[in-house]
Amino acid sequence: MTTKDKNKHFYNILIKIAIPIFFSQLLGSLLGIIDTFMVTELGDNALSAVGIGSQFLFLLNIIQFGLFSGFGIFIAQYHGSKEYDHISKVFLIMLMTGLGFAMIFLGLALTIPEQLIRLFNLNEAPNQNVIDLGISYLTIMGFSFITMTVSFSISMLARNVQKVLWPSIFQIMGVLLNTFLNYGFIGGRMGFPELGVRGAGLATLISSSVIALLSVGYLFVSKEPALKIHFSALRRVTKAFLAKIFKTAVPVLLNEGFWGLGMTMYLVAYGFIGDKAVGSIYLSNQINSIFWVATIAIANASAVMLGNRLGDGDLITAKEWEVRFMKLGITLGIVLGSVLFILAPTIVPLFGNLSDAVTDTVVMILRVYAFYAPIKFLNAIMIVGILRSGGDTKFALFIEILSLWGLGVPLAFVLSRFTQLPLYIIIIFVNFEEITKFLLGYRRTKSGKWINNLTHDQILVQETL
Repeated sequence: MTTKDKNKHFYNILIKIAIPIFFSQLLGSLLGIIDTFMVTELGDNALSAVGIGSQFLFLLNIIQFGLFSGFGIFIAQYHGSKEYDHISKVFLIMLMTGLGFAMIFLGLALTIPEQLIRLFNLNEAPNQNVIDLGISYLTIMGFSFITMTVSFSISMLARNVQKVLWPSIFQIMGVLLNTFLNYGFIGGRMGFPELGVRGAGLATLISSSVIALLSVGYLFVSKEPALKIHFSALRRVTKAFLAKIFKTAVPVLLNEGFWGLGMTMYLVAYGFIGDKAVGSIYLSNQINSIFWVATIAIANASAVMLGNRLGDGDLITAKEWEVRFMKLGITLGIVLGSVLFILAPTIVPLFGNLSDAVTDTVVMILRVYAFYAPIKFLNAIMIVGILRSGGDTKFALFIEILSLWGLGVPLAFVLSRFTQLPLYIIIIFVNFEEITKFLLGYRRTKSGKWINNLTHDQILVQETL
């Protein structure tokens, strides 16, 4: 195959997998943006309350993303080797484990909501209005943890067997429904009751329930062999099979779990500055997520593509594609980071009814995010895509713990609690963790030690590395 043919083959597969993931991630980000945009009409307190309440959904999503990504490594490789019975086993284990975490989070949201919300109001004068609004939002939205788990697990299954069209369509429908319900419930329009932040939670619950029902229906009608889930496969799950799956999946779960908990700890640390700092970070992250979707799509596509190649035993192609994906990560970071830096002052004022202090802070935070974009995007490609595709999950976990918990989180707490530095300056220092992550991840990627064929229980590394 000529170089031109190789390039064409690579980009054809990448587009086929990444474009639907891109739109799926874009819709998810737009859903958060729409929620935030509509809630800002209620003021800074409502924004902070929804931001805090949403943090628990974010943490659950991150844990499940890690869990499902770990299982997805096997689904992608079993799909490459056409072992469909094993795919059924892995999916059912994935679904049940995910629902277990969802039930734990729901139980916490219903039994100790005030204690959870107060974690983010550790300054000397906590805002009781923010706490009350956060409780009213969390106790309604929390029920969507169950429905989102169902649709998320099915979406991850479809993604790893390269059948992402219909899950993406369902997500489009969910975003449209959520937008419609938010518009009605938050402000009491079109005959809906005026529920404020409770309306935002109710809209999320209803729309996520619809997506879950459509996703389950899709599995029942699909003719794709890899999507034909047989519950009888559970009877053929052995202890050895479970040990094999969890040996790889648990480090990914811990990786994402520690990362998500670290992001949550950042908000707790910034809570020492005040509730407006928490609201500023929440809005900044929502806007920044739009600029992340392309990288997330390529990182996930790389995990699938490299996993398929490794499962098929094509190690040379896997190594060639690794280099291509890393170049894409750097390029995207430079381009999208530049766009975010330039457009930040134009985007933030679109979110009306915010104080000048919050608006100015968000603009500066977004520009810090833009500056770090190239290295952050490359790190995402290396850890989420390359290392995980070959099951090198323990080293990915090591990178996360050392950089985030050894550097980022301690810096956030020390600088927020004991200095008077502006929030955006603190974030500049906190993001030094990304430099540490890059140095460790790049060295590991170039070593070739991530190249593992998990379907045959052996490690296959190119002798030429």
